[in-house]
Amino acid sequence: MLSNKLISLLENLSKHDLNRFDKYLRSPVINENQDLIRLFQIVDKALRSKKEQYAEQLKKKDVWKQLYGNKSYKDSRLRRLSSELTRHAYGFIAWRAYQSDPVREQILLLPWLDKHHLNKHFNGVVRTADKLQQKKSQRDASYHYLQYQIEEARHTHEEEAGKKIDKLEYLEQADHHLECYYLTRKLRHFCDSLDYKKSTSIQVDIDLPQAFLGHIKQGYLGVPSVKAYYLVAQMLMNPDAENHYRELKEFLSENSEKFSRSELNTLYIYLKNYCIDTKINEGRQDYFKELFDIFKILLDKEIIPGNGTIDPQDYKNIITVGLHVEAFDWVEQFVRNYTDKLPEDHQDNAVNYNLAKLYFNQEKYEKVIELLREVEYKNLSYALGGKLMLLKTYYELDEQLVMNSLMESFRIYLQRARTISKEVKEQYLNVLKFVKQLSKIVPGDKKAIKKIRHQIKSTSPLPDKQWILEKVEELEG
Repeated sequence: MLSNKLISLLENLSKHDLNRFDKYLRSPVINENQDLIRLFQIVDKALRSKKEQYAEQLKKKDVWKQLYGNKSYKDSRLRRLSSELTRHAYGFIAWRAYQSDPVREQILLLPWLDKHHLNKHFNGVVRTADKLQQKKSQRDASYHYLQYQIEEARHTHEEEAGKKIDKLEYLEQADHHLECYYLTRKLRHFCDSLDYKKSTSIQVDIDLPQAFLGHIKQGYLGVPSVKAYYLVAQMLMNPDAENHYRELKEFLSENSEKFSRSELNTLYIYLKNYCIDTKINEGRQDYFKELFDIFKILLDKEIIPGNGTIDPQDYKNIITVGLHVEAFDWVEQFVRNYTDKLPEDHQDNAVNYNLAKLYFNQEKYEKVIELLREVEYKNLSYALGGKLMLLKTYYELDEQLVMNSLMESFRIYLQRARTISKEVKEQYLNVLKFVKQLSKIVPGDKKAIKKIRHQIKSTSPLPDKQWILEKVEELEG
Protein backbone atom coordinates (compact mmCIF):
# COMPACT_ATOMS: atom_id res chain seq x y z
CA MET A 1 0.00 0.00 0.00
CA LEU A 2 1.01 3.66 -0.40
CA SER A 3 2.98 5.27 2.46
CA ASN A 4 1.23 4.51 5.77
CA LYS A 5 2.82 7.67 7.19
CA LEU A 6 0.98 9.78 4.60
CA ILE A 7 -2.33 7.91 4.90
CA SER A 8 -2.41 7.99 8.72
CA LEU A 9 -1.87 11.76 8.59
CA LEU A 10 -4.47 12.57 5.96
CA GLU A 11 -7.16 10.25 7.34
CA ASN A 12 -7.24 12.36 10.49
CA LEU A 13 -8.22 15.48 8.54
CA SER A 14 -11.93 16.29 8.41
CA LYS A 15 -13.68 16.47 5.04
CA HIS A 16 -13.63 20.25 5.39
CA ASP A 17 -9.87 20.23 5.97
CA LEU A 18 -9.31 17.86 3.05
CA ASN A 19 -11.13 20.38 0.84
CA ARG A 20 -8.98 23.19 2.24
CA PHE A 21 -5.79 21.17 1.75
CA ASP A 22 -6.74 20.63 -1.88
CA LYS A 23 -6.95 24.43 -2.39
CA TYR A 24 -3.75 24.94 -0.38
CA LEU A 25 -1.88 22.44 -2.56
CA ARG A 26 -3.10 24.11 -5.76
CA SER A 27 -1.61 27.48 -4.78
CA PRO A 28 1.46 28.13 -6.99
CA VAL A 29 3.10 29.87 -4.03
CA ILE A 30 2.96 26.57 -2.14
CA ASN A 31 3.34 23.93 -4.85
CA GLU A 32 3.94 23.81 -8.61
CA ASN A 33 4.18 20.02 -8.93
CA GLN A 34 1.00 18.81 -10.66
CA ASP A 35 1.85 15.18 -9.82
CA LEU A 36 1.41 16.04 -6.14
CA ILE A 37 -2.05 17.43 -6.78
CA ARG A 38 -3.05 14.29 -8.70
CA LEU A 39 -1.60 12.02 -5.99
CA PHE A 40 -3.62 13.86 -3.34
CA GLN A 41 -6.79 13.49 -5.41
CA ILE A 42 -6.24 9.72 -5.61
CA VAL A 43 -5.70 9.48 -1.84
CA ASP A 44 -8.58 11.85 -1.08
CA LYS A 45 -11.00 9.74 -3.13
CA ALA A 46 -9.94 6.60 -1.24
CA LEU A 47 -10.24 8.31 2.15
CA ARG A 48 -13.84 9.27 1.43
CA SER A 49 -14.76 5.61 0.87
CA LYS A 50 -15.06 2.99 3.62
CA LYS A 51 -11.93 2.50 5.70
CA GLU A 52 -11.57 -1.20 4.94
CA GLN A 53 -11.26 -0.32 1.24
CA TYR A 54 -8.16 1.91 1.65
CA ALA A 55 -5.64 -0.86 1.14
CA GLU A 56 -7.35 -2.11 -2.00
CA GLN A 57 -7.59 1.33 -3.60
CA LEU A 58 -4.11 2.53 -2.65
CA LYS A 59 -1.89 -0.29 -3.86
CA LYS A 60 1.34 1.26 -5.05
CA LYS A 61 1.27 -0.02 -8.63
CA ASP A 62 -2.39 0.93 -9.06
CA VAL A 63 -1.65 4.44 -7.83
CA TRP A 64 1.33 4.63 -10.20
CA LYS A 65 -0.86 3.63 -13.15
CA GLN A 66 -3.37 6.35 -12.30
CA LEU A 67 -0.54 8.88 -12.17
CA TYR A 68 1.67 7.82 -15.09
CA GLY A 69 -0.29 5.32 -17.18
CA ASN A 70 1.95 2.66 -18.75
CA LYS A 71 5.28 4.25 -17.77
CA SER A 72 7.74 1.84 -16.10
CA TYR A 73 7.04 1.64 -12.35
CA LYS A 74 9.63 3.33 -10.12
CA ASP A 75 9.12 2.78 -6.40
CA SER A 76 11.71 5.42 -5.41
CA ARG A 77 9.84 8.10 -7.36
CA LEU A 78 6.50 7.21 -5.77
CA ARG A 79 8.10 7.22 -2.32
CA ARG A 80 9.62 10.67 -2.92
CA LEU A 81 6.24 11.95 -4.10
CA SER A 82 4.51 10.52 -1.00
CA SER A 83 7.17 12.09 1.21
CA GLU A 84 6.73 15.48 -0.45
CA LEU A 85 2.96 15.30 -0.06
CA THR A 86 3.43 14.44 3.63
CA ARG A 87 5.68 17.51 4.02
CA HIS A 88 3.03 19.74 2.42
CA ALA A 89 0.38 18.22 4.72
CA TYR A 90 2.54 19.18 7.72
CA GLY A 91 2.78 22.69 6.31
CA PHE A 92 -1.00 22.87 5.87
CA ILE A 93 -1.65 21.68 9.43
CA ALA A 94 0.84 24.25 10.80
CA TRP A 95 -0.79 26.98 8.67
CA ARG A 96 -4.23 26.03 10.03
CA ALA A 97 -2.88 26.19 13.59
CA TYR A 98 -1.35 29.61 12.82
CA GLN A 99 -4.69 30.80 11.42
CA SER A 100 -6.62 29.53 14.42
CA ASP A 101 -5.19 32.23 16.72
CA PRO A 102 -4.98 35.69 15.11
CA VAL A 103 -3.01 37.02 18.10
CA ARG A 104 -0.06 34.78 17.21
CA GLU A 105 -0.30 36.11 13.66
CA GLN A 106 0.07 39.69 14.95
CA ILE A 107 2.92 38.79 17.30
CA LEU A 108 4.93 37.18 14.49
CA LEU A 109 4.74 40.46 12.56
CA LEU A 110 6.23 42.57 15.36
CA PRO A 111 9.97 41.69 15.10
CA TRP A 112 10.00 42.36 11.34
CA LEU A 113 8.16 45.68 11.71
CA ASP A 114 10.50 46.69 14.54
CA LYS A 115 13.59 45.73 12.52
CA HIS A 116 12.50 47.99 9.64
CA HIS A 117 11.49 50.84 11.97
CA LEU A 118 7.90 50.85 10.73
CA ASN A 119 6.61 52.51 13.87
CA LYS A 120 3.07 53.26 12.74
CA HIS A 121 2.62 49.70 11.54
CA PHE A 122 4.17 48.37 14.77
CA ASN A 123 1.86 50.42 16.98
CA GLY A 124 -1.19 49.46 14.92
CA VAL A 125 -0.41 45.75 15.07
CA VAL A 126 0.24 45.94 18.84
CA ARG A 127 -3.13 47.64 19.36
CA THR A 128 -4.84 44.95 17.29
CA ALA A 129 -3.11 42.18 19.27
CA ASP A 130 -4.13 43.85 22.54
CA LYS A 131 -7.77 44.14 21.46
CA LEU A 132 -7.88 40.52 20.38
CA GLN A 133 -6.37 39.44 23.70
CA GLN A 134 -8.85 41.41 25.75
CA LYS A 135 -11.78 39.95 23.79
CA LYS A 136 -10.77 36.51 24.99
CA SER A 137 -12.55 35.24 28.07
CA GLN A 138 -9.83 32.64 28.64
CA ARG A 139 -7.05 33.38 31.08
CA ASP A 140 -5.07 30.17 30.85
CA ALA A 141 -1.30 29.72 30.47
CA SER A 142 -1.32 30.42 26.73
CA TYR A 143 -3.01 33.80 27.32
CA HIS A 144 -0.21 34.85 29.67
CA TYR A 145 2.48 33.63 27.28
CA LEU A 146 1.03 35.63 24.38
CA GLN A 147 0.61 38.72 26.57
CA TYR A 148 4.23 38.34 27.71
CA GLN A 149 5.35 38.34 24.05
CA ILE A 150 3.33 41.49 23.31
CA GLU A 151 4.70 43.40 26.32
CA GLU A 152 8.24 42.19 25.64
CA ALA A 153 7.99 43.39 22.02
CA ARG A 154 6.75 46.80 23.23
CA HIS A 155 9.65 47.17 25.65
CA THR A 156 12.22 46.10 23.04
CA HIS A 157 10.70 48.50 20.49
CA GLU A 158 10.99 51.44 22.91
CA GLU A 159 14.61 50.56 23.71
CA GLU A 160 15.65 50.23 20.08
CA ALA A 161 13.83 53.41 19.09
CA GLY A 162 16.15 55.30 21.43
CA LYS A 163 13.27 56.87 23.29
CA LYS A 164 13.74 58.35 26.74
CA ILE A 165 12.06 55.81 28.99
CA ASP A 166 10.48 57.37 32.09
CA LYS A 167 8.90 54.14 33.37
CA LEU A 168 9.28 50.46 32.64
CA GLU A 169 5.62 49.40 32.63
CA TYR A 170 6.03 47.20 29.53
CA LEU A 171 8.98 45.41 31.10
CA GLU A 172 7.04 44.98 34.37
CA GLN A 173 3.99 43.66 32.54
CA ALA A 174 6.14 41.31 30.46
CA ASP A 175 7.71 39.94 33.63
CA HIS A 176 4.32 39.57 35.35
CA HIS A 177 2.81 37.56 32.50
CA LEU A 178 5.96 35.48 32.11
CA GLU A 179 5.78 34.67 35.82
CA CYS A 180 2.07 33.71 35.51
CA TYR A 181 2.90 31.44 32.58
CA TYR A 182 5.84 29.86 34.41
CA LEU A 183 3.92 29.29 37.65
CA THR A 184 0.99 27.71 35.79
CA ARG A 185 3.17 25.36 33.72
CA LYS A 186 5.45 24.47 36.66
CA LEU A 187 2.45 23.62 38.82
CA ARG A 188 0.92 21.51 36.06
CA HIS A 189 4.18 19.56 35.60
CA PHE A 190 4.33 19.03 39.37
CA CYS A 191 0.69 17.87 39.50
CA ASP A 192 1.27 15.50 36.57
CA SER A 193 4.29 14.03 38.38
CA LEU A 194 2.20 13.39 41.52
CA ASP A 195 -0.47 11.71 39.40
CA TYR A 196 2.07 9.52 37.59
CA LYS A 197 3.75 8.50 40.85
CA LYS A 198 0.37 7.39 42.18
CA SER A 199 -0.69 5.39 39.12
CA THR A 200 2.55 4.04 37.59
CA SER A 201 5.95 2.73 38.63
CA ILE A 202 7.70 5.41 36.53
CA GLN A 203 10.06 7.58 38.53
CA VAL A 204 9.34 11.27 37.94
CA ASP A 205 11.83 13.76 39.37
CA ILE A 206 9.88 17.03 39.46
CA ASP A 207 9.84 19.03 42.69
CA LEU A 208 8.84 22.57 43.60
CA PRO A 209 11.45 25.13 44.67
CA GLN A 210 11.52 26.03 48.34
CA ALA A 211 8.74 28.46 49.35
CA PHE A 212 7.18 28.08 45.86
CA LEU A 213 3.62 27.55 47.13
CA GLY A 214 4.04 30.37 49.65
CA HIS A 215 5.14 32.70 46.84
CA ILE A 216 1.96 31.84 44.94
CA LYS A 217 -0.23 32.25 48.01
CA GLN A 218 1.16 35.72 48.68
CA GLY A 219 0.59 37.23 45.26
CA TYR A 220 -0.81 34.99 42.52
CA LEU A 221 -4.04 33.33 43.68
CA GLY A 222 -5.92 36.04 41.81
CA VAL A 223 -4.62 34.57 38.53
CA PRO A 224 -7.15 31.88 37.46
CA SER A 225 -4.69 29.53 35.74
CA VAL A 226 -2.30 29.63 38.71
CA LYS A 227 -5.05 29.18 41.30
CA ALA A 228 -6.54 26.18 39.46
CA TYR A 229 -3.29 24.21 39.50
CA TYR A 230 -2.43 25.44 43.01
CA LEU A 231 -5.67 23.81 44.20
CA VAL A 232 -4.91 20.64 42.21
CA ALA A 233 -1.48 20.46 43.88
CA GLN A 234 -3.00 20.93 47.34
CA MET A 235 -5.61 18.26 46.61
CA LEU A 236 -2.98 15.74 45.47
CA MET A 237 -0.53 16.50 48.30
CA ASN A 238 -3.24 16.39 50.98
CA PRO A 239 -5.72 13.72 49.80
CA ASP A 240 -7.41 13.40 53.19
CA ALA A 241 -8.27 17.12 53.28
CA GLU A 242 -11.39 17.04 51.13
CA ASN A 243 -11.81 20.82 51.25
CA HIS A 244 -9.23 21.21 48.44
CA TYR A 245 -11.30 18.93 46.19
CA ARG A 246 -14.48 20.85 46.92
CA GLU A 247 -12.81 24.25 46.49
CA LEU A 248 -11.35 23.19 43.12
CA LYS A 249 -14.70 21.84 41.92
CA GLU A 250 -16.47 25.07 42.92
CA PHE A 251 -13.72 27.25 41.42
CA LEU A 252 -13.94 25.48 38.04
CA SER A 253 -17.72 25.75 38.05
CA GLU A 254 -17.54 29.52 38.62
CA ASN A 255 -14.59 30.20 36.28
CA SER A 256 -15.00 27.67 33.45
CA GLU A 257 -15.07 30.42 30.78
CA LYS A 258 -11.49 31.37 31.73
CA PHE A 259 -10.13 28.04 30.42
CA SER A 260 -10.08 26.35 27.04
CA ARG A 261 -12.04 23.12 26.64
CA SER A 262 -8.86 21.05 26.59
CA GLU A 263 -7.54 22.75 29.74
CA LEU A 264 -10.87 22.28 31.52
CA ASN A 265 -10.85 18.63 30.52
CA THR A 266 -7.38 18.24 32.07
CA LEU A 267 -8.46 19.91 35.31
CA TYR A 268 -11.60 17.77 35.56
CA ILE A 269 -9.49 14.65 34.95
CA TYR A 270 -7.68 15.49 38.21
CA LEU A 271 -11.05 15.69 39.96
CA LYS A 272 -12.19 12.37 38.41
CA ASN A 273 -8.95 10.64 39.40
CA TYR A 274 -9.28 11.96 42.95
CA CYS A 275 -12.80 10.54 43.18
CA ILE A 276 -11.75 7.15 41.79
CA ASP A 277 -8.21 6.55 43.08
CA THR A 278 -8.26 8.39 46.38
CA LYS A 279 -11.84 7.84 47.50
CA ILE A 280 -13.88 5.18 45.67
CA ASN A 281 -11.01 2.65 45.56
CA GLU A 282 -10.59 3.17 49.29
CA GLY A 283 -14.24 2.34 49.97
CA ARG A 284 -15.86 5.80 49.87
CA GLN A 285 -19.05 4.90 48.01
CA ASP A 286 -20.41 8.46 48.42
CA TYR A 287 -17.86 9.63 45.86
CA PHE A 288 -19.74 7.79 43.11
CA LYS A 289 -22.25 10.64 43.38
CA GLU A 290 -19.40 13.15 43.08
CA LEU A 291 -18.05 11.35 40.02
CA PHE A 292 -21.52 11.31 38.46
CA ASP A 293 -21.83 15.07 39.04
CA ILE A 294 -18.49 15.64 37.30
CA PHE A 295 -19.58 13.63 34.26
CA LYS A 296 -22.79 15.67 34.07
CA ILE A 297 -20.76 18.91 34.21
CA LEU A 298 -18.48 17.69 31.41
CA LEU A 299 -21.52 16.88 29.27
CA ASP A 300 -23.26 20.15 30.11
CA LYS A 301 -20.17 22.19 29.20
CA GLU A 302 -19.70 20.06 26.05
CA ILE A 303 -16.21 19.00 27.10
CA ILE A 304 -17.56 15.52 26.49
CA PRO A 305 -18.00 14.72 23.66
CA GLY A 306 -14.80 16.22 22.28
CA ASN A 307 -14.73 17.32 18.62
CA GLY A 308 -18.24 15.99 18.13
CA THR A 309 -17.49 12.39 19.17
CA ILE A 310 -17.53 10.69 22.54
CA ASP A 311 -14.70 8.44 23.60
CA PRO A 312 -15.94 4.81 24.04
CA GLN A 313 -14.28 4.61 27.46
CA ASP A 314 -16.00 7.81 28.64
CA TYR A 315 -19.31 6.48 27.27
CA LYS A 316 -18.88 3.23 29.20
CA ASN A 317 -17.76 4.93 32.41
CA ILE A 318 -20.65 7.41 32.39
CA ILE A 319 -23.19 4.60 32.07
CA THR A 320 -21.49 2.49 34.75
CA VAL A 321 -21.43 5.37 37.25
CA GLY A 322 -24.98 6.45 36.37
CA LEU A 323 -26.27 2.95 37.03
CA HIS A 324 -24.33 2.77 40.30
CA VAL A 325 -26.10 5.89 41.62
CA GLU A 326 -29.41 4.55 40.23
CA ALA A 327 -30.00 7.51 37.90
CA PHE A 328 -31.90 5.16 35.60
CA ASP A 329 -34.00 7.67 33.65
CA TRP A 330 -30.94 9.86 33.09
CA VAL A 331 -28.88 6.87 31.85
CA GLU A 332 -31.62 5.87 29.40
CA GLN A 333 -31.67 9.39 27.94
CA PHE A 334 -27.87 9.43 27.78
CA VAL A 335 -27.78 6.16 25.81
CA ARG A 336 -30.40 7.40 23.37
CA ASN A 337 -28.82 10.86 22.95
CA TYR A 338 -25.12 10.04 22.80
CA THR A 339 -24.72 6.63 21.16
CA ASP A 340 -24.64 8.18 17.68
CA LYS A 341 -21.70 10.32 18.83
CA LEU A 342 -19.53 7.23 19.33
CA PRO A 343 -17.04 6.34 16.57
CA GLU A 344 -19.00 4.48 13.88
CA ASP A 345 -17.40 1.10 14.60
CA HIS A 346 -18.64 1.29 18.24
CA GLN A 347 -22.26 2.24 17.53
CA ASP A 348 -23.84 -1.01 16.26
CA ASN A 349 -24.35 -2.78 19.56
CA ALA A 350 -24.09 0.14 21.98
CA VAL A 351 -27.80 0.98 22.31
CA ASN A 352 -29.05 -2.59 22.80
CA TYR A 353 -26.20 -3.65 25.07
CA ASN A 354 -26.31 -0.61 27.36
CA LEU A 355 -30.10 -0.48 27.56
CA ALA A 356 -29.89 -4.15 28.56
CA LYS A 357 -27.49 -3.12 31.36
CA LEU A 358 -29.97 -0.47 32.43
CA TYR A 359 -32.92 -2.90 32.49
CA PHE A 360 -30.84 -5.45 34.40
CA ASN A 361 -30.23 -2.87 37.13
CA GLN A 362 -33.96 -2.12 37.15
CA GLU A 363 -34.68 -5.86 37.43
CA LYS A 364 -36.61 -5.84 34.14
CA TYR A 365 -35.10 -9.18 33.19
CA GLU A 366 -37.41 -10.07 30.31
CA LYS A 367 -36.39 -6.86 28.54
CA VAL A 368 -32.72 -7.74 29.09
CA ILE A 369 -33.12 -11.05 27.27
CA GLU A 370 -35.04 -9.39 24.45
CA LEU A 371 -32.35 -6.74 23.89
CA LEU A 372 -29.37 -9.09 24.17
CA ARG A 373 -30.83 -11.18 21.35
CA GLU A 374 -30.15 -8.14 19.10
CA VAL A 375 -26.49 -7.78 20.11
CA GLU A 376 -23.89 -9.09 17.65
CA TYR A 377 -20.95 -10.54 19.52
CA LYS A 378 -18.18 -9.59 17.07
CA ASN A 379 -16.59 -7.27 19.62
CA LEU A 380 -14.86 -9.15 22.46
CA SER A 381 -16.01 -6.81 25.24
CA TYR A 382 -19.62 -7.11 24.07
CA ALA A 383 -19.28 -10.89 23.75
CA LEU A 384 -17.97 -11.38 27.28
CA GLY A 385 -20.16 -8.69 28.85
CA GLY A 386 -23.30 -9.81 27.02
CA LYS A 387 -22.90 -13.49 27.90
CA LEU A 388 -22.17 -12.63 31.52
CA MET A 389 -25.21 -10.34 31.75
CA LEU A 390 -27.40 -13.06 30.22
CA LEU A 391 -26.03 -15.59 32.72
CA LYS A 392 -26.87 -13.27 35.63
CA THR A 393 -30.34 -12.67 34.18
CA TYR A 394 -31.15 -16.39 33.98
CA TYR A 395 -29.87 -16.79 37.55
CA GLU A 396 -32.15 -13.98 38.77
CA LEU A 397 -35.11 -15.57 36.94
CA ASP A 398 -34.19 -18.99 38.35
CA GLU A 399 -34.15 -20.43 34.81
CA GLN A 400 -31.95 -23.39 35.69
CA LEU A 401 -32.13 -25.35 32.42
CA VAL A 402 -31.45 -22.36 30.18
CA MET A 403 -28.75 -21.12 32.54
CA ASN A 404 -26.95 -24.48 32.54
CA SER A 405 -27.09 -24.58 28.76
CA LEU A 406 -25.65 -21.05 28.55
CA MET A 407 -22.87 -21.89 31.02
CA GLU A 408 -21.81 -24.86 28.89
CA SER A 409 -21.81 -22.83 25.65
CA PHE A 410 -19.98 -19.97 27.42
CA ARG A 411 -17.35 -22.41 28.71
CA ILE A 412 -16.78 -23.82 25.20
CA TYR A 413 -16.58 -20.27 23.78
CA LEU A 414 -13.89 -19.33 26.34
CA GLN A 415 -11.86 -22.46 25.64
CA ARG A 416 -11.94 -22.02 21.85
CA ALA A 417 -11.49 -18.22 21.60
CA ARG A 418 -7.91 -17.53 20.55
CA THR A 419 -8.13 -13.78 21.07
CA ILE A 420 -8.84 -14.08 24.81
CA SER A 421 -5.79 -14.25 27.09
CA LYS A 422 -5.29 -17.16 29.47
CA GLU A 423 -5.77 -14.84 32.47
CA VAL A 424 -9.11 -13.48 31.23
CA LYS A 425 -10.37 -16.96 30.37
CA GLU A 426 -9.56 -18.08 33.91
CA GLN A 427 -11.47 -15.12 35.39
CA TYR A 428 -14.66 -15.91 33.47
CA LEU A 429 -14.34 -19.66 34.06
CA ASN A 430 -14.23 -18.83 37.78
CA VAL A 431 -17.48 -16.88 37.40
CA LEU A 432 -19.12 -19.91 35.77
CA LYS A 433 -17.83 -22.14 38.54
CA PHE A 434 -19.15 -19.92 41.34
CA VAL A 435 -22.56 -19.33 39.72
CA LYS A 436 -22.97 -23.08 39.23
CA GLN A 437 -22.07 -23.73 42.88
CA LEU A 438 -24.42 -20.98 44.07
CA SER A 439 -27.30 -22.46 42.08
CA LYS A 440 -26.86 -25.77 43.93
CA ILE A 441 -26.52 -24.42 47.50
CA VAL A 442 -29.58 -24.80 49.70
CA PRO A 443 -30.53 -21.42 51.23
CA GLY A 444 -29.45 -21.27 54.86
CA ASP A 445 -26.66 -23.90 54.51
CA LYS A 446 -24.19 -21.91 56.63
CA LYS A 447 -21.23 -24.24 56.09
CA ALA A 448 -21.50 -24.23 52.29
CA ILE A 449 -22.16 -20.48 52.20
CA LYS A 450 -19.14 -19.72 54.41
CA LYS A 451 -16.92 -21.88 52.22
CA ILE A 452 -17.96 -20.30 48.90
CA ARG A 453 -17.77 -16.77 50.32
CA HIS A 454 -14.16 -17.40 51.34
CA GLN A 455 -13.35 -18.77 47.87
CA ILE A 456 -14.97 -15.80 46.12
CA LYS A 457 -13.22 -13.19 48.29
CA SER A 458 -9.83 -14.84 47.76
CA THR A 459 -10.29 -14.94 43.97
CA SER A 460 -9.04 -11.77 42.34
CA PRO A 461 -9.63 -10.36 39.83
CA LEU A 462 -13.15 -11.71 39.32
CA PRO A 463 -15.70 -10.13 36.93
CA ASP A 464 -18.86 -8.94 38.68
CA LYS A 465 -17.48 -9.98 42.06
CA GLN A 466 -19.84 -7.65 43.94
CA TRP A 467 -22.93 -9.18 42.31
CA ILE A 468 -21.73 -12.71 43.13
CA LEU A 469 -21.18 -11.76 46.79
CA GLU A 470 -24.68 -10.23 46.87
CA LYS A 471 -26.09 -13.60 45.73
CA VAL A 472 -24.19 -15.27 48.59
CA GLU A 473 -25.82 -12.87 51.06
CA GLU A 474 -29.25 -13.67 49.63
CA LEU A 475 -28.66 -17.37 50.28
CA GLU A 476 -27.99 -16.56 53.94
CA GLY A 477 -31.52 -15.16 54.16
